[in-house]
Order: sequence, then C-alpha cells, then structure tokens
Amino acid sequence: MLNPVIISVGIAVLAVFYYFQSKNTTVSFKIEKILLQSFNDYKKNGWPYDVYGPISHNHRNMPRSGEPLGWIIVDTIDTLMLGYNYTIDKENKKEFLEQIEFVENWVENELDYDMDAEVNIFETTIRMLGGLLSGYYLSKDLNVGKPEVYLNKAIDLANRLSLAFVNSPTGIPYSSVNLKTGEAIKNHVDNGASSTAEFTTLQLEFKYLASITGNKTYWDLAEQVYEPLYKINDILDKYDGLVPIYTLPDTAKFWGENIRFGSRGDSFYEYLLKQYLLTHEVMYYNLYRAAIDGMKKHLVKESFPSGLTYIAEKPNGLEFQASSKMDHLVCFMGGLLAMGATEGYTIKEARAMYFWNEDREDDWLLAMKLTHTCYQMYHQLPAGLSPEIVVFNYAKEQRTEFEEITMIDRQNWWTSPTDDFFVKPLDGHNLQRPETVESIMFMYHLSNDTTYREWGQEILNNFVEHTAVKENGRVEAYTSLNDCLHVPTGKRDNMESFWLAETLKYLYLLFQDNVDLREVVFNTEAHPFPVLDKTDMEKFNLTTGWSLE
Repeated sequence: MLNPVIISVGIAVLAVFYYFQSKNTTVSFKIEKILLQSFNDYKKNGWPYDVYGPISHNHRNMPRSGEPLGWIIVDTIDTLMLGYNYTIDKENKKEFLEQIEFVENWVENELDYDMDAEVNIFETTIRMLGGLLSGYYLSKDLNVGKPEVYLNKAIDLANRLSLAFVNSPTGIPYSSVNLKTGEAIKNHVDNGASSTAEFTTLQLEFKYLASITGNKTYWDLAEQVYEPLYKINDILDKYDGLVPIYTLPDTAKFWGENIRFGSRGDSFYEYLLKQYLLTHEVMYYNLYRAAIDGMKKHLVKESFPSGLTYIAEKPNGLEFQASSKMDHLVCFMGGLLAMGATEGYTIKEARAMYFWNEDREDDWLLAMKLTHTCYQMYHQLPAGLSPEIVVFNYAKEQRTEFEEITMIDRQNWWTSPTDDFFVKPLDGHNLQRPETVESIMFMYHLSNDTTYREWGQEILNNFVEHTAVKENGRVEAYTSLNDCLHVPTGKRDNMESFWLAETLKYLYLLFQDNVDLREVVFNTEAHPFPVLDKTDMEKFNLTTGWSLE
C-alpha cells in the first residue's frame, strides 16, 4: 500500500505542474491574440504595403518603383506558421491556417522582385530572403502550405541580390543593389563605406539556400567577404577579434575606428557563432571565441552604484576612452553568449559535455548578467519598456576631466531609480524591439529558470498596456512609441515588421515547452533555419572556402 505522505507530495507536485501549465497556456493565448490582432489590422488597413501606421492607417511602399517588397508580409510568414503549429485553440488554429493560405497566395501570384528599385542588401536578405527560406522550411516541416512557392521566390530574389557580390573588386558588396538591373550602389554617406555588420550578416541565408538547392555559388559568394576583411585588417592581432563598424568595399580596409556591439557592429559577431551552429565549421567558432575574448578585455564594464554589467563602446579605437552608451540592440548578446556556451543544450547538460571549459562557464555567467541588465532597462522605466539607448553611470573617480564637465548635461536626462543609467531625451523612444525578449527566451530554454518567463510576461503586459491602439475603447493594433519615459506614453504611429517577425515570436516561444535549440538556428530577424545535414554538405562540397594562413 502506498504511503499517504508520498501520495500527498505527488498530488502537490502535480498541482504545481498543472498550475504553471495553465498559466503558460493563458499567456500563449494572449500572445496569439495580439499577433492576430496586429496582423488583421494590417491586413484590413495596410495590405500589401511595406510601411504601415496603425493609428492613421497611412501606408506606403519602400522602393521608389512603388511596388511592395512584402516587408511586413514575408517577415510574418513563419510566425503565423509557428502559431499554427503550437496553438491548442481550435479557432486560432483555423485562423492561422487561413492567414497562411492568404499570404501564400499573395506571395505566389502577386509578389514580384523584378522591380527597377534600389534595395539595401542586408535588410532585404535578413527579412525577405530569410522570411521566404524559413517559410519553405516550416512549410515542409509542419506540412502546411506549398513549400515550393517560398523556395522559388527565394531563388529569384537571391539571384538578384547575388549580383552585388559579383560587381565588387574585393567581393565585399556595396550597400545596395538594383533588383532589375543588378547595378551595385555604394552607401550614399560615410564615404561610400559599407556597414561591417551588414555584409557579414548574409551568410546564414545564402548557405542554407546553397544546401537546399545544391548551388554552391550562393555559399561561395557570401563567404568570400571574410578573407580580405580578416587578412587586410589583421583583425585577430590588431583588433583582438573585434571590428570597426565601417569597411570600404573597394579595398576591404576599415574606415574609422568605431568599435561597438550596437548598430552596424552587432550581427557581425552574431553570425560568426551562428554559422558554426548551422554548419559546425569549427573555424567560425574560433573567430567567435576571439571576438568574445576581445569584448571581455576591452568592452565589458559595470555600472555605478549597483554593478549592472554592460557592453561599452570604443568610438575612437581600442586604445582610447570607452563610452558607457549601450543600444537596446546590444541586448541580443545575452542569448548569443548562452548559445555559444551550451550550443543549444541546457546548462545542466552542457556542463557535462566534452566541450565544457572555463571560457564557456564564464560566457554563461556573463550571459546571465547581461540579460539581467537588459531586463532592468525595462523594469526601471516608467512605462516598463526600454528606450532605444541608455548611458550607464560609473564612479566619479573613473571620469576624465572632460566627462566631469559634461556630467552637467545629464541634469536634463532621465535617471533610473537606482542611478545606474540615464536616457537622453532624444533616445527615449521604443520601437517594440526584440533583443531583450530574444535573450530571455534563450535563457529560459537553456536554464529552465522560470524567472525568465516572469520577466517576459512583465514585458509583454507593458507592451499591451502602453503600445495598444484603441478605437472606440477596443484594442485594434499596437504601435511604436515616441516616448516611454512618461506615462501615458507618446505613440509613434508605426508598426515595425519585426514586431511580428521577432518580438511576438520570441515571446511566444518563451512560453512553449518543446523548443529544441539544437535543431534550429534563428537568423538575425528571428527566421528559423534547420541545422545543416552533414551528408548534404558533403554531397555539394559545402565547406569553409578560406583560411587565415
């Protein structure tokens, strides 16, 4: 006969389990509702335009040709598919399927990239090519829709974007390309320099496309940017694995010395690791390792007085004074460091693996600290939502004479309750960015620590409360903010495509239980690709085509 105490404990454990399951299901339903609200509002008032204002219902397309790139539509395809896969609500499942079919029909019959228009290679690759490729992958994997629709459109777009690589003397593409003529166009500012992050954030998309088509040219074109970049600039020795944010494409030489993990620098580091996770080519992990060691040496700092860990900038080069400014964009680094440490295994599993060492343990601890800092950038704000940029405080004795004088300017800045960071008036906007909830999602699934779900739910609730657009007292949509430093918040009248592609997707995945991070790699726009099969790579001779020798 079973011991009554054991029975009681078992019942209590089951009760707790079902409580959390019920709570997670409720949050998932809430996110599904927000996703469908946002998409239906766009579909009703902004379709098929690339830019949409959910307050005014104004809309426009991005290319000068006036034709739509599918900016919001293509970016949202895989989020709808994941909703269809995970939802346990029959009505929601039906609606997700209807939306997928509607989108797919438009992609197949209306979307045409044969347009006389100049587009940014980086943004078009990560959003449009990435969205089409993940649509292909999930359509096959989940048996929903017609995979060939997405693949055919992806091949057409990739062929047009590929001309930007061919027409560069170093293989480093110019910033933009005309989709009809193939003319590559230099950056119109910054002395024609290309953003270093932009041309090194094309590789997941082109390598995955090479693996499913057998066309090695895609792989070679995207990979060819690294050899001149690393060798001509002596990145490993001169820069300790870090890179300035601009590169002259005609010479492959860096332009300027500004080094940061925010805009124009961020995804360079992201794609070093993610190429390794996608293909298991060890060279890219080694380059990532060098970059992270350089970051720890030069850029990782702590705020005063609470010791919040952040990643500083070096606007004038590694030998000069660091700036304590940190973009919200940098908040992806918590998740990246965690994935670099565990490779998608839980932290408990990873610590027992053959690859575990002191560097990875230190990376994991740093991931926890950075994610906590980014959470505080939400938690301490009046609206509970992060501004675009913060400036961290540091002890008086660490300031230079010039910085001591400029501290007077901070009298007009918003100051956090703990005095750890400031926000300039012009940086107080919130674009519904994904980076913090991205790291929270990764940290939860790699640690199983429910604190991360609590943080995610708090942020979700604040998005609902402060970014909702209401008509006749009813929530119809969600918008970016001009001001999150005051309540009520100042609405911006713009819905970024990454609200649907990334922010809601990462929040949704945070509250799912069967997410295996060893099976997929998310591109920088949160589009999932499957880890490449070694047999396919060998079949098509897809391997690293350069070395540092």
